[in-house]
Amino acid sequence: MRSPHAVSETVKAVKHRDPEKTRSEILRAAYGEVYRRGFRATSVDDILARTGVTKGAFFHHFPSKNDVGYALADEVLREMTLDRWIRPLAAYRNPVKGMERRFRALMQETPDEDLAFGCPLNNLTQEMSPIDPVFRDKLRAILWMWIGATEGQLRRAQADGFVKPGVDVRAAAEFVVMAEEGSAALVKNLTDRRVYRSLYGGFRMFLESISTKPL
Repeated sequence: MRSPHAVSETVKAVKHRDPEKTRSEILRAAYGEVYRRGFRATSVDDILARTGVTKGAFFHHFPSKNDVGYALADEVLREMTLDRWIRPLAAYRNPVKGMERRFRALMQETPDEDLAFGCPLNNLTQEMSPIDPVFRDKLRAILWMWIGATEGQLRRAQADGFVKPGVDVRAAAEFVVMAEEGSAALVKNLTDRRVYRSLYGGFRMFLESISTKPL
């Protein structure tokens, strides 16, 4: 019979033969650290302390800390943006109503402890875009994707008679993303949940102003 120590070593070896799991674990830990500390204040050791991954395995998947940050933008933040703001709209016959409901859900569901951290995309953009052109391009691509996907949903709403014919849906999409993206930053800086309620009221008024039907 094999000793418990030998079994433990075998389990570790199997784990490290699963590169996708290891990579995902690193990204998950990196996201948590960067969200709370900021990118520059987060070290590789901080990330590893939240995982069972060795430093060698870390650098096998990510040659530098910056490469982790780039992957966070490409894979984590992009998917988070789609999951929070875009993909749920497919369930609504009128996607404008979906936009209103998603904003209201953000206002109601954001935990108190997360209010002070703001939006992870906005945080990383403010911190890294001015000093790293790779970050700037990747984060800008997420914003363009967000605006473009929102425009597509507004165009669908307009074609189905939910948005007024004369509305410039591109300009409306840029306003919607500004409200969705900027709200968390304002609440973070003012550290006041009540601000969400006033922002929600203004956001709803805008959506109603471009709509043909009440929300």
